[in-house]
Amino acid sequence: MYFDLIRNGAELNFLRLLPAASRQAILDGWYEKSGQLKLLLAYTAIDSATPSLLELDKGDPKQAFARQLLARRADINAAPDPINRCPGSHCYRTDQPPALQRAEQALSRLTNRLAAGLPVIRSLPEATLLRVEQGDGRREIYSLLRNRAHSNVAFMYGESLRWQPRLDTLTVYPGILSSYPNFIFNLPAAEVPAFVAALERVKEGEDFERIVERWGVRRSHPRFWDYFNDLARYLEETDPLEAGVLDMNRYENL
Repeated sequence: MYFDLIRNGAELNFLRLLPAASRQAILDGWYEKSGQLKLLLAYTAIDSATPSLLELDKGDPKQAFARQLLARRADINAAPDPINRCPGSHCYRTDQPPALQRAEQALSRLTNRLAAGLPVIRSLPEATLLRVEQGDGRREIYSLLRNRAHSNVAFMYGESLRWQPRLDTLTVYPGILSSYPNFIFNLPAAEVPAFVAALERVKEGEDFERIVERWGVRRSHPRFWDYFNDLARYLEETDPLEAGVLDMNRYENL
């Protein structure tokens, strides 16, 4: 209960930064259906009177605030995120070799799309790792994270009743962002555009099965342990302070 209330308090503090007239609609979007009951019974009433001193686009003030924050605090941001927040037509990290730039440009097509329009999202587990091999023997690893949409997160139980799978999205980010990877795809950098195109064409289970057969690393794969153990080596090379052995108990045989 305590963590539930402090989360709601943080939400209200965030809303105070936005135009007063927009706050209630945004809050209602976070607490749809059964969440409205929780708003009524347990949470502090929203301040919809005190104006914000920030000048934000009234059409989408939440996104406008996020853009301003990222721009103003760019010097302390851990790293730019051009794959998910593409600033223009170049959706890749400019400090990467051309082969990876082309791969990241293709991967960016999977972001900012709802599962309703990109059905393959429904076939992906929560944390998929994409191991991309470069021609010189090096490799880069990307995390494909499935963001689950909910009508609200106001209750500990009954998640399946509040889950909105048609609104799920994908985040694609360089590096390993999960201690419990659910699956690995391994492919050369040159094949990433074909991999992405195949994901975009998925309509049913058989389509996804063909992708797994071509690029997937199941537990029965002859090089499964080579690829899985390489994840720990990758962490030691790229993030030694956080490196460790990943837990494979949640690895799925897609």
